[in-house]
Amino acid sequence: MIPYLLIMAIIIFACHAHAEDVRVDGYAVEQFQRIGAWGWIVSVDNIISGPSDMAGNRTTVYLTSANPEEYPPGFIDPNIAPGDRVSVQGQLETIEPGEYDILLVGSKDYYIKPTSS
Repeated sequence: MIPYLLIMAIIIFACHAHAEDVRVDGYAVEQFQRIGAWGWIVSVDNIISGPSDMAGNRTTVYLTSANPEEYPPGFIDPNIAPGDRVSVQGQLETIEPGEYDILLVGSKDYYIKPTSS
């Protein structure tokens, strides 16, 4: 399992070097957990900063089990429930044109949290 996590971390942080910060709003669809990663699937409806083609699509917003000394983790609010309106700030990862993930590792300023509107 350790080699798998190391390979995953290398891939994530190789993409991280060429990524940009994004801010979006949307709705929490469902929570997920995979080996070494956990977070939310978010239906994006408002782009504050980032690619405009994210609007109307679902995006994975997640943390990984990276070394927090080297890659500070962001924040996933534990009070999010499916259907909640959420605000997200993180590192954009382009999976393929028009398909994106948002990584919450690399800055303590990254987050997914519920919004009041």
